[in-house]
Amino acid sequence: MSEPVCNYDRKIISVDEYEVLQQLGTTELVDRLAQKYLQWQTPYKQVLDSSRAPFYQWFSGGKVDIWQNTIGQHLHTRRRNKAALMWIGVDGRERIYTYHTLAYEVERLAMALINLGAKKGDKVLIFTPNLPETIVTMLACAQIGAIHINYHMAYSSESLAERLQDCQANYIVTADGCPQTSHKLKEKVNDALNKIDHQIKHCIVIERTGERVHMRPKRDLWYQDLITDEKYSRGATVDTVRAANHPLFMLYTSSKTKTAKAVVHNTAGFLMWAQFTTELLFDMDDRDIFWCTADLAWITGHTYGIYGPLSLGSTVFIYEGSISYANTSLFFDFLERFHITRMFSNPALLRSVMRAKKSRREEAKATNSLRLIGCGGGEIKADLYNWVLHALPKQGEIPLVNIWGQTESGGSLMANVPGTVGSKQNTRLRPLPGVKCRLVTKKGETITGHDEPGFLVLTNPLPSLCSDLYGDTKAYQSIYWDKFKRKNYYSTGDEAIRNMDGSYILTGRSDIALSSGAGNRKINEIEAVILSHERVKECAVVFIDHPTYGYMLLAFCVLKSYKDESYKDESLQAIKEHIIEESGEIALPDAIRLTKFLPKTPDNEINRPLLKEISLQMEGL
Repeated sequence: MSEPVCNYDRKIISVDEYEVLQQLGTTELVDRLAQKYLQWQTPYKQVLDSSRAPFYQWFSGGKVDIWQNTIGQHLHTRRRNKAALMWIGVDGRERIYTYHTLAYEVERLAMALINLGAKKGDKVLIFTPNLPETIVTMLACAQIGAIHINYHMAYSSESLAERLQDCQANYIVTADGCPQTSHKLKEKVNDALNKIDHQIKHCIVIERTGERVHMRPKRDLWYQDLITDEKYSRGATVDTVRAANHPLFMLYTSSKTKTAKAVVHNTAGFLMWAQFTTELLFDMDDRDIFWCTADLAWITGHTYGIYGPLSLGSTVFIYEGSISYANTSLFFDFLERFHITRMFSNPALLRSVMRAKKSRREEAKATNSLRLIGCGGGEIKADLYNWVLHALPKQGEIPLVNIWGQTESGGSLMANVPGTVGSKQNTRLRPLPGVKCRLVTKKGETITGHDEPGFLVLTNPLPSLCSDLYGDTKAYQSIYWDKFKRKNYYSTGDEAIRNMDGSYILTGRSDIALSSGAGNRKINEIEAVILSHERVKECAVVFIDHPTYGYMLLAFCVLKSYKDESYKDESLQAIKEHIIEESGEIALPDAIRLTKFLPKTPDNEINRPLLKEISLQMEGL
């Protein structure tokens, strides 16, 4: 059988233009992209100021109108009355916002926040399901200069409390609950606030389920009351002009620090890279209907679910819940009903859909409008690649775009850009324009050969990279820039192999983030929670491929003592309850096994590859 070939012709950034961009130096490229994708209120004096490296300053002296660079730019064009957002809830409720109606609600909430006392630099933590109000809140924060911090609703009140205390949030936006789930969000928020010394100014609650919740007088306010009461939603002056390096948002991520830390992303650099990579990777314009299956709380949801496509004038589709093997029929239903043209998902979800084995007729009907599938957050295996190119009705016409990025990077850094040379027969990752990669040894020595594993670093700064770790500048420098004792090397934390053609294969990382329908599960965070249990001496978490679910997460634990079988059973249950209490059900491994020891390497490190091999031989998984 011949190797599958994808015949895709680009429509936005031509192959010739892409090749030109690849030849540009980083500063020259960024200057060109900044002029193309951003409207400048005050022109910048310098593209890159490296005088305080690694605390790089991009677009020094420049100012942008955040409103005109996101939603506002569409209001005096034909896009004013086109759909900006199409949303469907887990209970089947549907809502559609045009750019005009979305802008109207954002402006009302922005004025309400100002009238409540919110100002530039204040922090707003968002703890909600995937709702239109979530997007409205993020855009309203951007409009007034407040920093939004999204946190996934599946996490526990203890985890939420830790982050509220760390970021010193001024406001929190949540919901009364989420239909068809056990997440009592307002109850979690109340519990979290009772655990910490820091007190917020206001808690804004979106009515989603209609459940009765405890509302503290004066502090807690209903979202709908705010945007409909003219006392709040009128009369405020909104200044939408921001310095290029003003923080736009923060996100908590896995890091090698003892406590939770949030990465900080700045306004101009993030917006520019979001638009550029959305246009480049998805070949997308304002005629497209785009579905990013990632939760809005993740960086993927920020970049490719909101800011990228909305800034380009596309229509965004949002589903409140998540797609899994149990409800794959929704995947095809949404594609057909909403005429999705381009989407971004993850291997676990796509494998679940692939295993659902829909009839050829059903797949053809559902995917009639689909033109491109982006995929990130895991390895794309041959069967998945072949399914997209051969099994889906439009054989060889729908490219599967392999995308790699990180929370810290603000967007994609490598991909097999659709329609370009080298992308037609495989999904190998290639650095995007402006991204300079290198493989190094533990000592920071450059690996020049091919097919040799090494640590993946960036040899140049990028405007989309996080600018700091909130409240811990020293950790930011030591984790990302000083690991190899060279301040011009940015450590991605990933290991990789470089192929003869210059493409890369990622081989893993210690804090690997696994994408699933529910969200991201980070191995080192789960291990840290398990190790904090008083009965656990050692633990290791590994993932293995699963034919139906994409992957499974397994935890191996060594107890400090073994008394009898009942003690082991009791310990196992206690560990599970501890994980849920500390981090929420989202962090619970698919299986936990107790063992008397963990296999080690000659360097006395846990032998994770061997654990994975052992896992594959285990029964009952």
